[in-house]
Amino acid sequence: MYSFLLTLTKTDARLVLMRDGEAVAEKSWAESRDLGRQLFQGIEALLSENDLNPEDVTDFRLETDVSENFTSVKIAETVAKVYTWAVSDSVALRIE
Repeated sequence: MYSFLLTLTKTDARLVLMRDGEAVAEKSWAESRDLGRQLFQGIEALLSENDLNPEDVTDFRLETDVSENFTSVKIAETVAKVYTWAVSDSVALRIE
């Protein structure tokens, strides 16, 4: 089973593609008020480079020591929730 782990600090972001708890690949970037764009590019790149479809990555976790009031944290939480919902809904539709 694949998952994403996004780690945010005040200065950096790192998106790791995990498989059964082991890191497979990662993308890192400096936090510069464009987390949304960088995060979507990272997701797309990790999926493409590892020949995966979005439905193959069924969990998206966020780890941060940054205050929840930071806009980047709110963006990351929203992306993680929407991604997880979208792939779980897609998998459910395929099963039916």
